[in-house]
Amino acid sequence: MRVQALRGWGYPVIGMTVAVVTCAAVAGCGSSSAPDVPLAAAAPADLLLTPDDLPGGFAPTQLSVTDLVAGNRGPIESATSAEVTPPECRPTADAALNPELDKSDSAVLAARSESASLVELVTTVRRDIESDIRVTTGRCATTTTLIGTGNLRGTRIVTRYTELPDPDLGDRSSALEQSLVLRSSVTTTLPDGAAMTQEGFAGYAIVGRPGGGSLTVQLTVAGDTPPAAMPPAVPPAPMSDAAFGDLFDDAVSAAAS
Repeated sequence: MRVQALRGWGYPVIGMTVAVVTCAAVAGCGSSSAPDVPLAAAAPADLLLTPDDLPGGFAPTQLSVTDLVAGNRGPIESATSAEVTPPECRPTADAALNPELDKSDSAVLAARSESASLVELVTTVRRDIESDIRVTTGRCATTTTLIGTGNLRGTRIVTRYTELPDPDLGDRSSALEQSLVLRSSVTTTLPDGAAMTQEGFAGYAIVGRPGGGSLTVQLTVAGDTPPAAMPPAVPPAPMSDAAFGDLFDDAVSAAAS
């Protein structure tokens, strides 16, 4: 189920476009013409998960908002020339969100385990979750992306999305304006026929703050991609659906507190 009771309007490291182009899982926007939400009383950096909140085996790593934006820029640009089937399933949220992020309105937490990466983003910029819903559910629950330019020309990427339950905020459920939680499986087939599969999760939420204002909370966990092979190895998911759900619950609750 998705929360549909919006306040104002709707909304995956960022997420979907970057994930597809770099063979990563959905990691995770508002239309670039939409206004930013009002600043909350607490700074985004104060509302991130703490290192103690991380799952067992994960340790914090260095990643700044500037690093995040710069790292996303190339994959987002590459995605604009890719052929997506069905055509209405082309992701647009990341391209709208990425240029709006900077250290004055956003904060990032990154972590690594032996076999996965984790990134949380909290920002006053509103993500277009409605767009994410359109390009990951229904007819778009399975998409095929064909890379037409660059050194990955001819590469085919099949992404399968599974929608997971919304965050559970208990008696603070009214703070959750909209959300989308996904598990993804991304299989990339290179021009020579070798392939690789990556498993991951992404959660996106718009959260109302006490006293007014809203925040976007994004959490992505991506398993490492094994070497390309014929047939491809199928790696285990970086965590269970339940474990990711619990972690996203914690992230959204922290931002709403």
